[in-house]
Amino acid sequence: MSMHKMEIGWTTTSTYTEAENLARECVQAGIAACVQIDGPIRSFFIWNNNPEDEEEYRVTFKFLSSQSEQIESWLKENHPYDVPQWLTVSVENVLPEYLAWVQGEEEVETGEIIEMSRRGAELLKQQRFPEAEKIFQEALRGEPHNTYILVGLGDLYRETRKYAKAINYYQKTLEIDPSNMFALRGIGDAYRGMNKLDKSIPYWQTYLDYNADDIHVVTRLADSFVKMGDFSKAEDMYLRALSIDENDKYALRGIGNLYYKKNDNKQALYYFEKFLSLDDTYIAVLTMTGNIYRRRREYEQAINHYGKALQKEPENIFALYGMGDAQRGLKNYREAVDNWLKILKKEPENQNLLSRIGDALFILEEREEAESYYLRSLEIGFDTFSLLGLTRIYREREDWANAEKKCRRILDRDPNNARALDELKQIEEKNNS
Repeated sequence: MSMHKMEIGWTTTSTYTEAENLARECVQAGIAACVQIDGPIRSFFIWNNNPEDEEEYRVTFKFLSSQSEQIESWLKENHPYDVPQWLTVSVENVLPEYLAWVQGEEEVETGEIIEMSRRGAELLKQQRFPEAEKIFQEALRGEPHNTYILVGLGDLYRETRKYAKAINYYQKTLEIDPSNMFALRGIGDAYRGMNKLDKSIPYWQTYLDYNADDIHVVTRLADSFVKMGDFSKAEDMYLRALSIDENDKYALRGIGNLYYKKNDNKQALYYFEKFLSLDDTYIAVLTMTGNIYRRRREYEQAINHYGKALQKEPENIFALYGMGDAQRGLKNYREAVDNWLKILKKEPENQNLLSRIGDALFILEEREEAESYYLRSLEIGFDTFSLLGLTRIYREREDWANAEKKCRRILDRDPNNARALDELKQIEEKNNS
């Protein structure tokens, strides 16, 4: 049996429950062999230049020296105090039988460590996280500097969204092996989980120095640059991903979305259509592609894409809006109204829709219905288009007073509004004739 050393460490808590939680969780995590609680005790100290005294409970930890860094890190994460007391001393003499018990009676052989690591990895794949954690921690006690085990724990905590813990184990791995690809990729992903993309990026970039063709990491870098507003770097990374695999759906969707944001419709359409040739189930891409065709006044193509989106999600607001607008472009005003009304059920105070529906009904010569939608919009607030619509209705009815009143409301807000000025001119001519 190799010669292991032991240490004893002390901390304090303000309540027995806090002390008991620390004791139980530390032992269950396999970090300390034994933890004992004393108290209550009385602590005297200076805080903010004032003498203080408090009732506390003393917690005593007994552990192998090889666990000292791990237990200190664990205590910082789990202690209820912002600045916990943590004092340790090395033990000079230990009863051999007691030391054997602390070590688990016998040291775990290397072969057993390997088998335990494999078993932990298998449990991790099966998402049996508590069992995997227990085996990894047990293996780590036998080999505290085994990078395979450290990465396994990092992966486990990352998948269970305990990102700070994951980063701790990945960093320990990189202290031992700075080029460990699994830790570099894992720590980047953990920082991404914490939405700290500025910290993710350097690790992923270093990772790619060793594994340049990992298209997943290349695409994650591209996505991160988009979120950080660096479109030039994002574009370079997406193109790099597509040079690895020209049909990678994530890269195609990502670069299409990038060009869409830049209003480069030609490039966006090229990549979106290529993406949809591989997967036409992604509603956001179908809708954005429809939007591009609608802007180009290629309404039939737009309707085709919106239709596919609505087959999969009949109440998708963006697809319904686009479909209505494309139908209006084809002068299918009834179909436009039908689509917009579905949105209005969810957004009854959407002024843009209310005035658009009013305009479509006006064209359909359903004046009273059109009027009701214009008035609904104006109940919400000022709306130039609804006021113009009402002006036309009142002018047709030869209700010159109300027509002029609505028109002047626009001009009070926007004296140079060309349409309102034209309407006012017509009103005055008709009224004076």
